Amino acid sequence: MRNKTLLMTGLMATLLSGCWDFGSKDQTIPNVALSSMKPVSGSGYQAGETVELTFTTETRLLETEHVGVTFMLIERAKVAELETSDEPDGHQLDEYYIEQLQPGSQTHTATVMIPNVDLSAGEYVIAAYVDASGVIQNEAVVSDNKSRGIEYGDESTYSSINLIEGRVHDFTLDKAKVGDGFAIFPGPGKRDTSDTGTPLKVEPDIIGYLKATKFGDSVNEADVTATITIGGQEYIAHLWNEKEQAYGPAMRIKFPDHEQSHFFPWDIGINGTLLKAIHDDFDPNATTNSITLTFTVQDDSAEIEENTDNNVLVVEVPYVLYHDEIPPQEEKVASNSNKAASWTSKVASWNASYGDEDVVAISPSFYSYLYLTSDNNGYASMSAEGDLDLILFDEDFSLLSSDAHASANVDDGEIDYGVTFSVLGTTLLNRGDTLTALDETFGYNWSEEQTIVQASFTIVIVPVTVKAGVSGNLDISAGLVYGGSRLELGGDIVSASLDAYATAEINLGVASGGVGVDFLIISDTFNVTAYADFANAITDSEITFGLDVTNDIEAIAGEFYLWVKYPVYKWCCKIKNKTKTKTLYETGTLYDKNWVILDESAVFKF
Repeated sequence: MRNKTLLMTGLMATLLSGCWDFGSKDQTIPNVALSSMKPVSGSGYQAGETVELTFTTETRLLETEHVGVTFMLIERAKVAELETSDEPDGHQLDEYYIEQLQPGSQTHTATVMIPNVDLSAGEYVIAAYVDASGVIQNEAVVSDNKSRGIEYGDESTYSSINLIEGRVHDFTLDKAKVGDGFAIFPGPGKRDTSDTGTPLKVEPDIIGYLKATKFGDSVNEADVTATITIGGQEYIAHLWNEKEQAYGPAMRIKFPDHEQSHFFPWDIGINGTLLKAIHDDFDPNATTNSITLTFTVQDDSAEIEENTDNNVLVVEVPYVLYHDEIPPQEEKVASNSNKAASWTSKVASWNASYGDEDVVAISPSFYSYLYLTSDNNGYASMSAEGDLDLILFDEDFSLLSSDAHASANVDDGEIDYGVTFSVLGTTLLNRGDTLTALDETFGYNWSEEQTIVQASFTIVIVPVTVKAGVSGNLDISAGLVYGGSRLELGGDIVSASLDAYATAEINLGVASGGVGVDFLIISDTFNVTAYADFANAITDSEITFGLDVTNDIEAIAGEFYLWVKYPVYKWCCKIKNKTKTKTLYETGTLYDKNWVILDESAVFKF
């Protein structure tokens, strides 16, 4: 802290009002200078537009890292205030980051935004100051770090710019990402295809996210609609509305106040009409089948958008169909007949990926089945599996993997079973055996705050190291029963409640900062109940069975951000602390649903 105080004191002493040292430069002492700036190209700019600034620095005996350049926009008639006023009547613009100075001459191009405020039309100049946070110590001359000399008719270190009336307002769609890069739809006969209009179901058919940008700060909200093109015909897509907890014709997006660019998750449900169209258009012989999604951002405000051509984004989505059936490995001959063994199976599966893989994403997948055959006077096999894959800062981790399975047949009266549970690749539970009777609940709880990955960011000029992981608990509770001619499997195969956990290290001596995390990764309970009753297998050649699969999931919600506080030169006479925030996530619940994946019971006759 003492070194920081001395640095600020020294810089303040150098920047006293109007007291700039234009004396001779000592060639043996390190120095950086703003040597030139080019005039802004273009005849006129509005408030809210971006501007490219090209400038050149001259460096001697310096290779300093994390150097900031600050800019100020000021009316030409008031430019003298940069030298004489504590608070020049101008507008601080974005800062430019020089990762590392190089000896000699360097040309840089900075993109800054003209403040989206009411500005008078007319002639302005943009001035610059190199090393705005004072990370360079003991420079030979500090006065040449800034734009200078305009009072003598020298504008070589300024950029002149002409502003015209009006303020820019524009939304753009930059990128659309489909969760796993493809979609999976149920095959014919697996779901009703007669319903029309808004889907009443809650499980998604296609998920992903949009990256969008806004220009100007007069409007921060808009609607997004989508269409699906199947076989050349266009259909309305129904998007999940978090506020209404239902699918609808549009979803609302809202930009954080301090962000010009952000990502927005989407979740599309397919009604029966669209599913039938997908089935009809599917070509089993084709290398790839795909549908086309067209997203449109719709601004319903009174403001007029600068450009509406960038409001539409089209993405191709490859897809496959699933049938959820397990064919027999081979046709076995039953012990009590010469006929091939009959069989049936019931399967429930679901998987998806949620979130932005560059920050935090979660990929839950569930699979359960019940398989029955007449072989050995009646045989049943049942299984339930759950996995959670976590992606932090583009690194993939197997967060949780669990399964429970059991099988039994009438002839030998034995059960084979197994239960496993692992967290972050470490197996915590592994039980299995062959028995003639069983009535037991297998459970394990993992609860921990654990850092699992590290990533680096730069906020303006401040390098930040983030260590991130998970905080919360994971559970498995699987019950297995075999006795009295009945086989049962049931329990919460996956139970998870996990928040994001992170710490931040600020790697610049003149700055401070931290991380803000109030972020749910996932809260999930995947429950399976399966049974097979062999009581009438021998006498009536039938097995009573049931399979009930439910899931209650909430994923990706809250805010995850970094912040830094650092000193910035404020022209003429002041150094002020400035706080800058980098939002990694700010979203309502991306996915919050409770639904029955499968609920079926019947009698299997053979």
